[in-house]
Amino acid sequence: MNAKSTLRGRISTGLLRQISGRETWALSDQAVVSATNFLTNVMLARFMGLREFGVFALAWMSVLFVNSLQNALIVAPMMSIGPKQEDRDRPSYFGAVVVQELALVSCCFVLVLTAVGLAGSFFHHPELRPLALPLAVSAFAYQMQDFIRRYFFATRQSRHAFADDALSYLPQLPILFLLHRAGYLNSAVALWVMAGTSILGMVVGWFWVEPLVFDWLRVRAVSRRHWKISRWLGASSILQWTSGNLFVIAAPIYYGAAAAGVLKASQNLMGATHVWFQGLDNVVPAETARHLREGGVPSMLAYTRSILLRWGGLTLLFAIVMAIAPGFWLGLIYGPQMVQYGYVLRLFALIYVFIFVGGPLRAGLQALEFTVPIFWSYLAMTTFAFAFAVPMAKWLGLSGTMLGILGTQILFQSIVAAALLMRSSLIAKQAGVAAQTKVTAE
Repeated sequence: MNAKSTLRGRISTGLLRQISGRETWALSDQAVVSATNFLTNVMLARFMGLREFGVFALAWMSVLFVNSLQNALIVAPMMSIGPKQEDRDRPSYFGAVVVQELALVSCCFVLVLTAVGLAGSFFHHPELRPLALPLAVSAFAYQMQDFIRRYFFATRQSRHAFADDALSYLPQLPILFLLHRAGYLNSAVALWVMAGTSILGMVVGWFWVEPLVFDWLRVRAVSRRHWKISRWLGASSILQWTSGNLFVIAAPIYYGAAAAGVLKASQNLMGATHVWFQGLDNVVPAETARHLREGGVPSMLAYTRSILLRWGGLTLLFAIVMAIAPGFWLGLIYGPQMVQYGYVLRLFALIYVFIFVGGPLRAGLQALEFTVPIFWSYLAMTTFAFAFAVPMAKWLGLSGTMLGILGTQILFQSIVAAALLMRSSLIAKQAGVAAQTKVTAE
């Protein structure tokens, strides 16, 4: 048996162990999160109506925005660097990360509270002001709970992540249902419910956090190392929200808040893919880093290919099911008023195939601690969005919005894939030269 076959055998055995262990817990956890989010959005759309649901969807984008900053500045570096820590360094490393997290969520709370309040006054929309405080509290609690669950995955405590998410998400459904029956449900109340359940998960999760050591010198050292990765990811996160989301924001400008509701409702049906999209996102970055550390670039690439083939195939299959009869699925879940928007769901199905590919590719670049290409990818997406978001929404309606989002995804995946292959090839070549030099010297 040659070395290549031996390597393949080790990778296959490792993947089998992961499927029966960490990936199972990660996917089970994400099944709870995604199923709850799916049912929550369905309930809100049916209970509040398409327009009020559109208001909620637009408001919730601010929570997702600050959470994307957290993922870029805190979570992504932690998932790639945390698994490389020696046992003796873990308490001080994660203590330093917690300090960064508390500083970030405090800033985001002030940012959301101030921005929503000012937006209500500047755009003369007094209905936005009651959303400022629940949005800010939701952003704070959602970020903290999400950080804790990611910490559990980074430290291989998947069972605790599952339990914490169950506590944080499942209570939403009966509470929202009872509030609807009592006649009290609106966007602000829904945000308070989500904030409250996130606070529950946040508080309980802290009891399972391992002992931490807080050392100022360690905080500075970890911050500097994180910054080498996060400075590009942070800029990329901001650009991401001025790329694909520009198309989402442009549609309601011409077609009202209901357009945001249609987009959110259609995307929500593709939310089943989040079970493995985000479930794998809790595992793949850390495992990619471990494969790189233990087996070098060949092991890392083999792992990346296996994820793309297995879970990419499942994504494609689900997209085909949704695309064959999109009107049927929309009518079944949301009612007959949504059947006419089947073309939106069909395009979302295609977009999600491209979105999946980006996850394992980004994990590879993060494991290599080479994130500049991600920034350039988002810059290309943003340039495209600024050029075409408004005219495509204005002249082609929701179809134009969807085609624009598809275009940004094709741009992103092409640049990231090329960068990963080129960087991996360069590192493998340098390793080969170093090995040859060592042999010659001996």
